[in-house]
Amino acid sequence: MALRPLEPGDFPFLMQIENDAFSSGYSPYFLREMPILFGNSSYIAIAGREPQGYVAAAREQGSRRGWILSLAVRPQYRKQGLGRALMKAGLEGLAAVGAREVFLSVAPSNEGAIALYEKLGFSRGEIVADYFGPGEDRLIMMKDLTSGEVG
Repeated sequence: MALRPLEPGDFPFLMQIENDAFSSGYSPYFLREMPILFGNSSYIAIAGREPQGYVAAAREQGSRRGWILSLAVRPQYRKQGLGRALMKAGLEGLAAVGAREVFLSVAPSNEGAIALYEKLGFSRGEIVADYFGPGEDRLIMMKDLTSGEVG
C-alpha cells in the first residue's frame, strides 16, 4: 500500500472509491475539488493503478479546528489496516497545517468506524439529529492533537 497526498489527477480514482464505498456519497463536483482545496491534508492509497481508499481532511478557516470530511475504503481492501493508515495520515496532515483539535461525524450505527476512531483517540460527543437531512443522524467525535500523538 502506498499513501500519498491527493492530486488533481486523482479524480477518476476518487470517483471509483466513492462509488464502491458508499451507496450515496459526495458529488463528482466535490470530489474533483477535494485535491485542490484539501490536498495538503488529504491522502489516497493506490496499489499500482488500483485505487484502494482515501481520507479527506480540512482545517476550518480562521481556526485551529480540523475535520475529517470522509474516510472511504473500497470493500475489497477493508479490514487490512488501510482505514487506520489513512486516518493517521489525515491527522498528521491536519497537525502539519496547524489544527489542534479534530472533529468528524459518523453514523451512530457504524460500529466498526466508531471503534476505529476510538482506537485512534477520538471521544464520543453528541448525536445530532438530521445532520445531513431527515433521518441522517450523526455522532460527532473529537480528538485533541495538542499532545503531539495522532494515533
